[in-house]
Amino acid sequence: MNDKIDDSVCPLCQGENSCAVNSLSACWCMVAEVPAALLAQLPDKQRNKSCFCQACIEAHHVKAATVKRKTQ
Repeated sequence: MNDKIDDSVCPLCQGENSCAVNSLSACWCMVAEVPAALLAQLPDKQRNKSCFCQACIEAHHVKAATVKRKTQ
């Protein structure tokens, strides 16, 4: 069984996360705010092993804003 985690893949959607944290320039992920609720969706062994993609982070923010508006 292969337990290696591919750090170039978003742990939620399995799409490319476009992380460049190991490059010479700064990566978008270094300034991205990843909601705790999004992290909570991952098993412990996957947390902090690879970045979420921008699409998953943005989708979470949109969903959270929609829920907030409906409850106000």
